Parts: sequence; C-alpha cells; structure tokens
Amino acid sequence: MVIKMVKNKTSVKISIGVCIALAVILLALAAFGPAIFELYMTAYRGFSATGKALIMLKKVFGLCFYPSAVFAAVILHSLLKLLFNIKNEKIFIPQNTNCLRTVSWCCFAIAVITFAGGFFYMPFMFVAAAGGFTGMLLRVLKNVMQSAVELREENDLTI
Repeated sequence: MVIKMVKNKTSVKISIGVCIALAVILLALAAFGPAIFELYMTAYRGFSATGKALIMLKKVFGLCFYPSAVFAAVILHSLLKLLFNIKNEKIFIPQNTNCLRTVSWCCFAIAVITFAGGFFYMPFMFVAAAGGFTGMLLRVLKNVMQSAVELREENDLTI
C-alpha cells in the first residue's frame, strides 16, 4: 500500500513537471510561433516567402493560434490546480470538478476556433476533431467526478 502511494505521488509530480514544461513551450510558441510556421511553410511545403497564399495562411494561423493559446494557458492552469489538489490528497472535492469542467469547455472552444480555421488550412480540422473528442471525454470524466463528490458529501453526513 505504501509503495502504491509513493508511485502515485511520483506520477503526480511528473505530471506537474510536464504541465510546467508545456507552459514554457506554450510561451515560446506564443513568441516564435508565426516565425516557425513561416519557416515550415517555406522550407518544407514549398510556399514562397512573399506569396499571397503564405500571407493568408499566416493570418489564419494567427487568428487560430493566439485565441487557442489563451484557452491552452487556462487548461494548463486548471490542470495544475487539479494536480496540486491531488498531490495534497484532496481528490473528491468540488474544486476538482470545476477544474475538469473548465478544461473541457476550453477544449470545445479550441475545437470551434480550429474548425473555423480548417476551412482555410485543412490540418486545423484534425486539431478541431481532437479538441472536440477530448472535450467530450473530459465532460464524461467531470460527470463521474461530480457523482463521486456528491457520494462523498452524502457519506460525510452519514453517522
């Protein structure tokens, strides 16, 4: 039993580290994303650096990426709150349900944004599908967590 608790704590610590690393990557992408996108499109996709198609795609990238990045930052913040609660052995509490709710709605928001961008740059459709699917999975997980919180509260009232 003690070994299992140590493994769980280690897993939570690793997850916190991954979230922090992803936050750093998100900040780097916010700063250098358009340049990386332009480099990729010119070096690997054969677009002209001064062509109208690339200029339009850079606008679509910016209109999809930056609003999505805001939602991604909210997701990372909510996940960190959730993970710190778990680390502190606060599992079945309403705050964790709220964190999962926030993350799911942010996934849906990213799905809507990238779906709209997908009409101009097809790969965004795949991001939209992944975001929608992830949002739906998280809604189910949120509902399970909410039921567990209600059961716990009910059991706490029972003497």
